[in-house]
Amino acid sequence: MLNKLLPALAAALLAQAAAAQTPAAAVPLDSLRARAGRSLQAKHYTEAAALLHQQAQAESSPSARASAFYNQACALALAGQPQPALQALAQAQRLGFHNVGLVRTDTDLTSLRAAPEFTKVVGRMQQVEARLANPANAQLVTSDITRFWRAYDLAAKDSAHAEAIYQREYFAKGSPGLQDYFGSRIGSVKEFVQNQRAKPNFYRAIRPNTLRIQDLAPQIRAGFLKLKELYPAAQFPNVYFVIGRWTSAGTVSSAGMLVGADQLCGTPTVPVQELSLWGRRNLGSLAQLPYVVAHEHIHIIQHQSQDNSLLRGAINEGMADFLAELTAGHQPNERLQPYGLAHEKQLWQAFSQEMTSTSWRNWIANSDQETADRPADLGYFVGYKICQSYYEEMPDKKQAVHDILNISDYPAFLAKSRYAEKLAAR
Repeated sequence: MLNKLLPALAAALLAQAAAAQTPAAAVPLDSLRARAGRSLQAKHYTEAAALLHQQAQAESSPSARASAFYNQACALALAGQPQPALQALAQAQRLGFHNVGLVRTDTDLTSLRAAPEFTKVVGRMQQVEARLANPANAQLVTSDITRFWRAYDLAAKDSAHAEAIYQREYFAKGSPGLQDYFGSRIGSVKEFVQNQRAKPNFYRAIRPNTLRIQDLAPQIRAGFLKLKELYPAAQFPNVYFVIGRWTSAGTVSSAGMLVGADQLCGTPTVPVQELSLWGRRNLGSLAQLPYVVAHEHIHIIQHQSQDNSLLRGAINEGMADFLAELTAGHQPNERLQPYGLAHEKQLWQAFSQEMTSTSWRNWIANSDQETADRPADLGYFVGYKICQSYYEEMPDKKQAVHDILNISDYPAFLAKSRYAEKLAAR
């Protein structure tokens, strides 16, 4: 039901969102979401379905609308209204929802499975998933970068109307990936423009680098092929490269991998004085972009769980780094390694005391805790080391990759990795 279909892709969006991030929705939409959730929990399914329909109309991105329609289908099926439920499910599919595994196993939809319409909808979803199984079908979409620079030039000539220009020329014409990225990581045209104005020298300098992304296509596709070799069940959605407002270098949605190119375009000549300490330390080079794509790809295909613990969050992020290293040659958070390795036992002692908590505050998306002596996001390092330890324990490396991507019991996975035991013995 509500949030159940937010796959690893959307679960990552919600659980890791930094406190400073602007919500994608206005207050009325937030209220709709909350009311729908309360109605579902109370098993007031007809009421929930009506609220979810309103939410679907109000959501700004295709993925969010698809999620709302899927949840509406669940509520209507539980309310004993199969035909409207099938219509909502079909609408979710048309908007890009294609999680066949969830649709086939979700007990909320049990009453619909005998209907011919249900079989047809599932068939259309299967066609999408069949295309996604072939890495050659994944598109590397850079059209949003071109649109951004057109809007940038227009806004430079008419700064008083910058917000309207970016809305008209960039966001309104954007790809499905940009629309989802706006909903989860930008949220406000006003704040988007404020970020541009706060970093004028930076954005002016990165332009040529952002226009060279297609040069990296062979390296990105080589990573796809390596992942297919290690994990034949992998799917390969599109990769969308966008310009954001420094809230995420990479994230995911049902559209695919969404990469904030402005955070991955550093060179020695790019001025960084306008960036925060965390921003300066996390400005990646163009050469690192394939590693970010590989990291986000893992979030697309990793097992989805309702476990909201810090342990799950760290392992899911750590596995994305670890498997990116296996497939792309490097991982995007190598900067954490020197500090992490130098303080590994102390980090584990502190992490293990918090790992059953549902608060990720001190370990993930905590850029405000970055200091000159200690990096933020050390939960990624801890999760990486746990996954690395599991991989080393397993003689069959392909089986190890499968196991890592399909964790259902995180404490059990930790125990099987023998990470804590081996660390204590050093």
